[in-house]
Amino acid sequence: MSVDQRRRTPPSRASLVLRPVGYFSLAWVWAAIWLVAVLLAPGAVAYVYLDDEIVLGRVLSETPFLGSVLLVVLVVPILAAVMGPGAMFYLPTMCWPLALLSFTYAFRALRPSYAGERLSYTTQAPRGSSLGPPTIGTIALSLKPNRRSRSTDVLMKWYMAGWSLEMPTFLGALPAGLGWVLLFVWASRDIPAGVRQACLVVAVVLVLVSVVLVARALRADFRRWGGPGDGTVALAAARAEG
Repeated sequence: MSVDQRRRTPPSRASLVLRPVGYFSLAWVWAAIWLVAVLLAPGAVAYVYLDDEIVLGRVLSETPFLGSVLLVVLVVPILAAVMGPGAMFYLPTMCWPLALLSFTYAFRALRPSYAGERLSYTTQAPRGSSLGPPTIGTIALSLKPNRRSRSTDVLMKWYMAGWSLEMPTFLGALPAGLGWVLLFVWASRDIPAGVRQACLVVAVVLVLVSVVLVARALRADFRRWGGPGDGTVALAAARAEG
């Protein structure tokens, strides 16, 4: 059965009874994952700041020259990429649109006007076209609205922003990742006070730079994907269907 045929098939009586519970459960799961994702980056910095046993300054001072070079050339860029685009943008943005979409469907499931139709559907994206772990076959992109509205159009744009790798957004979030590394240095109490303050100031500037760059990239993406209600937000589905 094709995606369109499944979308037009009325839900069964069992589905009508169970889908409010299912969608509310999904919503809270995605909300919980979002909360963990949001706390990941600041939580790591807070842990270092509160734990007096972490002596990053002594570790760095005892690191041989080659180790310092590898740290700057290899470890810092990897941490910046993981914590900037990954932890600060993509992980949270993957979760909160799905949580709000699930809440939307849960409340729709309680309304009699939606009883004769399915609330959401799933498409299969080609392998490598979406973020996530490696897969053998296609990737399921779920919780797409069967009946669109202005609010679901907006959420679908953020859905696409979180699950598709757009290089302007990725590169724009990198300064924030470097800022996180500097905040990690600032949080270590055995680093000289002057160095810590400098790291803090530069980190704040880098995070603000990322906010501007990512916002600019998202505005460009949202314009490219179309405005609410003009029909082109269906690009989210079209891209996922290959």
